[in-house]
Amino acid sequence: MSYNADDCPDSDTVVGGGGGGSSGGGGTTESNCATPTSPGMTRQDAVVVHGDGWSIDGGDPAPTAGPPSMAGYEPCDPLIILNLFQSLSATTNSLELQMKINLHLKALTRSPYVFLVPILHSSEEGLIQVINDNVLEKEIRFSINSTHFRSGSQHNGYPFVIDDLNKDFSEVIEMVVGNKHNTLIYDILGPKVSKLQTQTSTTSASSTSSLNELNYAAFQQQAFQQQGQNGATQQQIALFVCIAGDSSSRSRYQFYIDDTFRYVLGHLVTAFELYEEKRVRDQCQNLLQVARRLLGKIGDLGQLLRGVMTEAKELAAAERCSLFLLDKHTGELVSKVFDGNEASKEIRIESGKGIAGYVAQTGKLLNIRNAYQHPLFYKGVDESTGFKTRNILCFPICDEEGVIGVAQLCNKLNGFHFDKCDEEVATAFSVYCGISIMHALVHKQVQKAEARYKLSQELLLYHMKVPDTEVNHTLEAVKEPDREQDELYRTFPRFDFCPRDVKDHALSVQLAMRMFYDLNFVGSFKIHEYKLARFVLLVQKGYRDTPYHNWWHAFSVAHFAYSLMMNLRLIERGIITKMQGFSFLIAAFCHDLDHRGISNSYQTQTSSPLARLYSSEGSVNERHHLSQAICILNDSSSKILDGLSTTEFKECIDYLRELILATDLANHFRILPRLKKLRAEYLTEGSNQRLLLSLMITCCDLNDQIKSWKTVQHVAHLVYAEFFAEGDLEKQMGLRPNAMMDRKKACIPMLQIEFLTTVIRPTFEILVQIFPETGSFLDTIDSNREQWERVRNRAAQQGNGSETGGNGASEPCNGCNATAECCDFTCYTQVND
Repeated sequence: MSYNADDCPDSDTVVGGGGGGSSGGGGTTESNCATPTSPGMTRQDAVVVHGDGWSIDGGDPAPTAGPPSMAGYEPCDPLIILNLFQSLSATTNSLELQMKINLHLKALTRSPYVFLVPILHSSEEGLIQVINDNVLEKEIRFSINSTHFRSGSQHNGYPFVIDDLNKDFSEVIEMVVGNKHNTLIYDILGPKVSKLQTQTSTTSASSTSSLNELNYAAFQQQAFQQQGQNGATQQQIALFVCIAGDSSSRSRYQFYIDDTFRYVLGHLVTAFELYEEKRVRDQCQNLLQVARRLLGKIGDLGQLLRGVMTEAKELAAAERCSLFLLDKHTGELVSKVFDGNEASKEIRIESGKGIAGYVAQTGKLLNIRNAYQHPLFYKGVDESTGFKTRNILCFPICDEEGVIGVAQLCNKLNGFHFDKCDEEVATAFSVYCGISIMHALVHKQVQKAEARYKLSQELLLYHMKVPDTEVNHTLEAVKEPDREQDELYRTFPRFDFCPRDVKDHALSVQLAMRMFYDLNFVGSFKIHEYKLARFVLLVQKGYRDTPYHNWWHAFSVAHFAYSLMMNLRLIERGIITKMQGFSFLIAAFCHDLDHRGISNSYQTQTSSPLARLYSSEGSVNERHHLSQAICILNDSSSKILDGLSTTEFKECIDYLRELILATDLANHFRILPRLKKLRAEYLTEGSNQRLLLSLMITCCDLNDQIKSWKTVQHVAHLVYAEFFAEGDLEKQMGLRPNAMMDRKKACIPMLQIEFLTTVIRPTFEILVQIFPETGSFLDTIDSNREQWERVRNRAAQQGNGSETGGNGASEPCNGCNATAECCDFTCYTQVND
């Protein structure tokens, strides 16, 4: 259906461009009559409609005639258009393009002002940046009603209905150009100019109120008709052109606009797209900078929350900001900081109550343009504080599990309300807020855990406290040994000395201190004797009373390390440095500190506290031993590393870490191929020294196996007592223990033979290969293996010659008697007797 003024017989007002119109737009009528409309729409009396086949969307004229409204206007000088296009093509800066187009149209129309309003379809916003050739200090954005915007785009982009835009648009125009002139608004469809859409008068409220009243039905029908005739593709409005003028200027202005945008619209639209892309990129860069600043404050939650509010206000240009965190226990929103300052009283909001409660409950952003008209807004706060809330942007802050807080921004500065751009910024900003706040909360938990750990360490050291009398007695005994001790000192460095035969704890501490003196570590590293005595006593008390991993094991390991350095003269020959030797001895003493008598696999399998602390790094027990060692070394009363420089201290701790972790047999097997390549002549090259230290600490840890048969069988009893206790725990938990830890299945002689064959001898063979003078170790190992074989054979005989089971045990598994368990060791004690 084609609509024009002649279709309204009661029309009493003149409009430009009616059928048979004269030059300059005369002979037309302006109509106030009712016309077909869409539901809820009334006819806009400022709408200009042209008949005689002229398309409503600015399409080409019908073959019968040209548009009457264009009659009598001379086209623009082609040279002017070419110069304009050449000038525009030299830049893609949207601001420069707008200034040049504005000045061009202003010169043609002699209008006081011209400005463009590009339509940003991605954010459904209008944008004003330039008036004539003046760039606004801050660009103005206003929302476009999305429902009608999409409705228009479905019908060749026309008609475009500004439904809720009336107040915003009229306020924007009044703000940027004042109310001295009426403003004519033209819409630009795609690459062509549509008819004049509307006229806004900023001189009175009545004239601006008519902006909503467009003849939707008439435009829609003509758009359908034109699309059916030409098969036109779907178009959308690219921008508005706003020019100061009155009704008599409409047709003339439209002619010049059509003549101008026919050539420059494509370039201009591309420039707007580039501007938006750059804006988004800059916005991302700003957000990254914000994230960097926020992550730098995670150490202090209060400082972080204040930073979040400051950044949010700056990003969205808001007057105030409040931030609430969700209390997961009560479901309430809690705030202790308001507008960047500590609140005098904690504020709590129930879940679902008010704007912040609604956002926390739904997890959806809420943009309120008029706070007092919103049902969730409580104006009592404004009345009590005197603050006037105009508009609110409230958005959730989430982590992976859901909402953890809500940020609420009040009063948009330099704008009417928060726009689509602010919503996008808030949404992206909330992600960084969530990450930062969660890191801060986790950091706070870690700080608390560290404080508790430090407190527990202090408590441990308190209960491990060594009386001064004990320290003094130890020092006196070391300095003034009696005759018995003198005799013991002479045999102490020998490899065949058995530390487990010492028995007396006080004497073992004195012998431990002698190691540091004999190796000249006390003088070389300026160790205070009092601190050394307290260090050894604290280490002794740091071991639990377990069957095997106790102080006597540590004393035995340290003695073997001492014997290696003394007998092989490792430091004097330059095979290891004095610092390496010092660290080696300390590691030997501390390598099993606070051992609980259970293996790494059990720790991991049961998710013990130690496993939760160290399992991600591996070697759970060893890392705990290292932690305990450093704790003792850091205690002011036992700081034997006080005499080291900063560099030496770091070096010593590094060696200590490597050596204690090397006592995990899993690490030993991992580096075993490299250990087998070690040769005496290349020990000081590259990483060979560190490999040698790892080998030696493993040999020290296993040194019981190169002692006398009596010691070997005693140690086996201790080891399997721990193993079987662990197996019993696993059974109680419904787990299936390893065969060697199951007292009902394990055959100790077979297990010991396998252990000597696959672990002990291969390890000591490498040591003997490097140091041939230790060849007797292999002889002792072989001798002990023969002893275990005798035990196994005797067990088989006592088992009536029955064949052994798959685990190497006869039936019954221990081969002793029908009722005994392997841990009774009857099967080989009789042989030994």
